[in-house]
Amino acid sequence: MESAFSKAVTLMAVALPTMFAVIAVFIAATKALHAAFPAIEDTDEED
Repeated sequence: MESAFSKAVTLMAVALPTMFAVIAVFIAATKALHAAFPAIEDTDEED
């Protein structure tokens, strides 16, 4: 039977890289969306 410490280390070893992978996916998706739909620059200046 595994100890609680061993289970915690195993969970951390799985969860930490998974978290970074999910963050990387969101960053890539954001960059792709910004490339596909560039921001419209507002050139009208109202006084």
